[in-house]
Amino acid sequence: MVKAKQSKRFGMIGAAVGAVMIVALTIPAGAANATGSDAAGTAQAATGAAVDAASTATGTDALTADAARAAVPTGVVTLGDSFSSGLGSGGYYNDCDNTANAWGNLIFGSSVTNRSLIACSGATMPTVRAQLASIPTGSGRLITVTVGGNDMGFANELKDCFLSNCTDREATLTAKISALVGPLTQLYREIRSATPNDRLIVGGYPLLVPDPGVQSSCSALTFLLTSAERQMVRRLGVQLNDAIDRAAAAAGVPAVTTALETRFAGHEACKNSTSWINGLKITLWSSVDGVDRLTNEAEEVYIEPQAEIVAGWIRDSFHPNGPGQTAYAAAFQAAY
Repeated sequence: MVKAKQSKRFGMIGAAVGAVMIVALTIPAGAANATGSDAAGTAQAATGAAVDAASTATGTDALTADAARAAVPTGVVTLGDSFSSGLGSGGYYNDCDNTANAWGNLIFGSSVTNRSLIACSGATMPTVRAQLASIPTGSGRLITVTVGGNDMGFANELKDCFLSNCTDREATLTAKISALVGPLTQLYREIRSATPNDRLIVGGYPLLVPDPGVQSSCSALTFLLTSAERQMVRRLGVQLNDAIDRAAAAAGVPAVTTALETRFAGHEACKNSTSWINGLKITLWSSVDGVDRLTNEAEEVYIEPQAEIVAGWIRDSFHPNGPGQTAYAAAFQAAY
């Protein structure tokens, strides 16, 4: 049965690639060349009001705010993985998939001009620990981090679910998630120690796929994932956020986790025009330099360091798109 499922799935992926070749889906050249503070400033101006409005739309997981804290931080430092780097929203200007569209560049809009986007796609806890050396000296800033998904191999497991039945691995994955609490707690404490005069807020992840009861014409759900697999992916997402919550509480820092689940509810992948998360998105060209990765020299193909589902033509899949980046920014802004 598994072999039959694999055969059908590879056939569907092949058909999808063929369709993309026909319509020549690419990331716009303007977005591909977006770099630095000019692009970030444009994104902030376009989305600041949306973030401000969205940040008051729902509750947050923030701890009680310090009355002495400024209404707006002196700057924003964004650490973590692809859910902070901006992957999924296009316009990447380096191999970490950093982009002016990343939510760390949108939060607080034009009220904040001092920003450091250090997050990198594929980052694990050791990677984030290394990112601390890149934090500029400062105080009064908001420090954010999303990490943990790559440490338990969440994205690779999701990819495996596309290719074969994966529900028999749930117990193993649950154990991996439980084992993250201690290391996450230690990492959060290290970040606080490295930035003692700033405010740290840690983040979790939205639930990537809708409940199996939600009807969808998206092939990533109707053909590549069974109802049981979708239920498992959602359960694991909740468990990962719970682990982040426990670690944050132990480290004495606020966490934005259930707030993300709430904000993204009804906007998961494959919800068509209301999706804030990309489904199985196929892109044939790298947006870092505009080079066709299918015809480039072999040693230059897939040079990105990611361990997530970001290699080559499915790099943007199951990551927040533009509206998703705005939703992330709003959740963290409301928690500040």
